[in-house]
Amino acid sequence: MNILKRDFIVREPLLVSILVLLTVALSALTHAYSQAYDRRRSALSIEWFERGKWELGNNRSSAAVEDFRTALVYDPGNWNFRMYLAGALRHAGRTDQALNYYLGLWQNSPNNGPVNLELARLSAQKGDATSAERYFNGAIFGDWPENADTNRRTASLELVNFYLSRGDSGHAESQLIILSDNLPEDSQLHTRVADLFARVGDDQRALSQYRRAIQIDPSGAAAMRGAAEAAFRLGDYHAAQAYVSRSLHLDESDSSAKQRLAVLQSVSELNPYEHGITEAEKIKRTLRVFDIAGNRLSSFSGSSGSAAASSIEPFTERWKQLKATANDRFLSQHPEEIDTLLDFSAAAEKAAGSNGRAPTPDDSAVLAVVNQHEGQDR
Repeated sequence: MNILKRDFIVREPLLVSILVLLTVALSALTHAYSQAYDRRRSALSIEWFERGKWELGNNRSSAAVEDFRTALVYDPGNWNFRMYLAGALRHAGRTDQALNYYLGLWQNSPNNGPVNLELARLSAQKGDATSAERYFNGAIFGDWPENADTNRRTASLELVNFYLSRGDSGHAESQLIILSDNLPEDSQLHTRVADLFARVGDDQRALSQYRRAIQIDPSGAAAMRGAAEAAFRLGDYHAAQAYVSRSLHLDESDSSAKQRLAVLQSVSELNPYEHGITEAEKIKRTLRVFDIAGNRLSSFSGSSGSAAASSIEPFTERWKQLKATANDRFLSQHPEEIDTLLDFSAAAEKAAGSNGRAPTPDDSAVLAVVNQHEGQDR
């Protein structure tokens, strides 16, 4: 009995040690198997993800959707996979599914810049202006994993275009003013913002941005053309002529610049409101403007009986009446009639233009100088 007891006492630690070793070995084996299984799942998730990216890059969006979904089976918490799946759904034209998927991502991370931008685009596409504006602002002020400044500018520019697509020039201009205060030294970006300012009718700010673009890159033909047009609309014809001449030096084949230069040359010769000219020169230019309007009216004489000719006929009759007093002597004695001739000439040119007759450079110059004068008087 004592021997059995002694044997048990001896064997007990040995048995415990064996059990411990077996437990450790089984744990190690289980851990190794688990790690191998996790590695396999990770490898499969990456394999399906890369396959989905390849499908998406080859315009096979529907196939990419299934690949990304398979990747998520192996790695369901992967944010990048989920973003790609939402994007593939959008590219596949499954807008509602994409929107719901992005909304799920947004609920998890409402400050995420990329998610907000995609939601803004989808909301704009669906015509939901309120949501689109909210998400665009979420993208502008949200968190970006990389290139935050660039991506926020992209969101701002898209918001401006969204406003413009809705005819909301006021909000578009306000957003542009904020955006233009923080632009990097990038000529193309300044030119793009200048183009947008021109679209909202803010030619002064447009010209300022074009000039900054030219300072950064003097060889930028697009900025040069834009500056010429903005200066022209502002009535700064000398600056406009300088810019358009420089743009032609950069691109001699630019036909629109050649046409604008011809108009500007006519303006410099015809402008009766130019500061510093004598009274005699003003009268001379006024009579020339009046004759140009008359020539354009006479171009309708061969279309007797047409609707265009009928609408122009009252202007033709009025021109004949005014012609009797359109001379140096009369205008010298009655300088107040100078504006009568100029106002009529502008009205006649507008009427001719509305009836489909293309203007000559002289015709465009007449409209430009009279419109500028009217704008200054308002």
